[in-house]
Amino acid sequence: MIKSVNGKTPRVAGSAFVSERAYVVGDVEIGEDASVWPGAVIRGDFGSIKIGRATAVEDNCVVHSG
Repeated sequence: MIKSVNGKTPRVAGSAFVSERAYVVGDVEIGEDASVWPGAVIRGDFGSIKIGRATAVEDNCVVHSG
């Protein structure tokens, strides 16, 4: 799920893969050829998060900034 919060919407590169069972919310940027796998949570609700080119966020990881 890709969701906006506090007026911020995740930006996902066209070549990136985001599983439909991942949760990406807020001020998040996902780079070219990156991947976000099932159960992963990336929460940019209090600060920004940048997932760089060709980075894999594996199953059930949590990335949060505050």
